[in-house]
Amino acid sequence: MIRTKTVAFSKNSSNIFFHILTKCNLKCRHCYINPGQHGKNTLPLSVITAWLEAFALNNNSKNLIFLGGEPTLHPDLPAAVEYARNLGFGSITIDTNGYLFHDILSKVEPGEVDYFSFSLDGATRATNDRIRGAGSFDTCLEGYPQCH
Repeated sequence: MIRTKTVAFSKNSSNIFFHILTKCNLKCRHCYINPGQHGKNTLPLSVITAWLEAFALNNNSKNLIFLGGEPTLHPDLPAAVEYARNLGFGSITIDTNGYLFHDILSKVEPGEVDYFSFSLDGATRATNDRIRGAGSFDTCLEGYPQCH
């Protein structure tokens, strides 16, 4: 039996959830990120790399998870991933809603990202789409076969 993981969490690791922008291509009813509270900021690559360097101390047991909004909308996400990989993080994950999954796959090298985490809000199309919008369940699952 093959066992898979979504991210490399363990009791001996630290997990860094790094929000690199607030922009998103969806308007989920439950989302905690909103322009009124969080602004419309997109961190420049220079700020991302500075924070990655700060996070990287004893980094081999640290899991880095890029978040947004929707992190695949960040124009410098591939460069940030490459920079993080070169710093030696234990694992790198991109947490995405799946809409732009094909785009990010063409911009990062296969060995740079350890995991892609897809956001679904229900095990069925009806449940998920009621929360995230019509068609979001199928769009998210379109990229799944490419992950294997």
